[in-house]
Amino acid sequence: MTPVFVDTSVLLAAENRAAGAAHAAALAWLDGLWRTRSGRTGCQALVEFYERSTSACPPLPQGDARAAIRRYQSWNPWKTDAATLETAWAIEARHQLPWGDCLALACAQHSGCEQLLHTQLPHGAQYAGVQIVHPALQAPPVS
Repeated sequence: MTPVFVDTSVLLAAENRAAGAAHAAALAWLDGLWRTRSGRTGCQALVEFYERSTSACPPLPQGDARAAIRRYQSWNPWKTDAATLETAWAIEARHQLPWGDCLALACAQHSGCEQLLHTQLPHGAQYAGVQIVHPALQAPPVS
């Protein structure tokens, strides 16, 4: 299976049991990505995950957030470099998306992913050669 880049919003949904169907869909996708060894993410997404999950109401305990990030380290998260920033700025100029989404799209593109698993951008939309997949609107991969 081709790699799928996972946005912060999906990592957060997977930890939010109160999110109901969104939680279940995120877990199903992440499970499929672990089984197929096709999950990818970026350092920026992990930083955002830690900040947002530990300051949520109720907050995720810091130790649990750290454990989750340590698991995702095995995905070799994309490190934002100068080329990634240039791509993100070009996406921002062309599509007028929020900066964090532009950076996620650039990281997905630079890490060789054709899909970005995301809960807030429109399902099926294409930006910079990367298609948005909403976890609740498309079935996860099977091994």
